[in-house]
This record gives sequence, structure tokens and C-alpha cells, in this order.
Amino acid sequence: EYFWEKHLSSSIPIQYLGGISYWRELKLEVSNKVLIPRPETELMIEIITKRFKNNNEKITFVDLGTGSGAIGIALAMLNPKWNGLATDIDKNAIEIASRNFTKNSNQSNLKFYLGNWWNPLVNFKGEIDLAVANPPYIPLETYKELPKEVKKFEPKIALLGGEDGLEQINEIVRYAPFYLKEKGLLLI
Repeated sequence: EYFWEKHLSSSIPIQYLGGISYWRELKLEVSNKVLIPRPETELMIEIITKRFKNNNEKITFVDLGTGSGAIGIALAMLNPKWNGLATDIDKNAIEIASRNFTKNSNQSNLKFYLGNWWNPLVNFKGEIDLAVANPPYIPLETYKELPKEVKKFEPKIALLGGEDGLEQINEIVRYAPFYLKEKGLLLI
């Protein structure tokens, strides 16, 4: 009840007030350093699960800009044989994601790297089967119009995609061929 009243008076998202977001079967720690995982993001997991159905291969995947770790953790838990890498430019996000993995799973198939998009993964050039990213894609003009509970409290760096919304997406796509295997998949 306290959280709800505080939310109503301040517009701070309930998840930030409680420090927790439930997403899929995960209970994730969140703070204003990471986006609150959205239900729509679950579609990415479903697309990947369909694409790699009946696939017992050991694949290497990367969750670019992991934030709370939601996507990377879900994939690592669903596919214990997979080798997961997760990157984020924000040290706080990496710490939160790492704690989330430890709290939700007893597996060790997901490693966290601090840095921008592909940068921390130089040792994995040409070795990645699947890269997934939910990067900032909101154009500046649209960003200005966002509801205050999003704009005021969620990290701008995770939302604002530059003038046209494609700034970060362009960078991810530009470097993908260097990191992905020949038939590697990039899902944004």
C-alpha cells in the first residue's frame, strides 16, 4: 500500500520503489540504472526458442546492452548448454545483472562484460552464433513526449536512440559481421 501511494504521488514506477520486477519466471532486481523489462521483450525469447528448437548444439550467444540481465538470463536458463555473454556500458547495470543471474540460477553459463555493445568481446570475433539486443531506439522528438514515469525515472541512455532513433542500432549492425559466425543471427 505504501508503494502504491508513493507511486501515485511521485509517479516513480512501482518496480523501482520495490526494487524488483517480475519478468517471465524471473524475479529481477531493478534500479533506475536499468530499464524495467517489458512484456514485449518476451517475444524475443519466443522467437529465439522457435528458431533454435530441437537444437542441442553448444552455441555462443551475446546479450548486448543487458541492463537488468533479463534476456541473457532467460536464454542461459532455458539452454544450459549454451555459452552466454552479456555486455553493458554501465557498471551498475553489470552488477545488477550479475546478481540477478546468481539469484535466479545455479548455472554458470553466462558471463558479464563491461563496455559498449561489442567492444568488450574482442576475444570472441567470428565466434558468436546469436546476438540479441534491445537497444535505445526512441527518436529525440518522441523521447520529449514520453510519459513522465518513463522519462523522469528510467535511464535516458537506455531509451534515447539519437535524433532518428537509429544511432545505437546502426552501430550494433555495423560491427555485427566481425563478431558473428558466417550464419550467425542478429536479433534487435
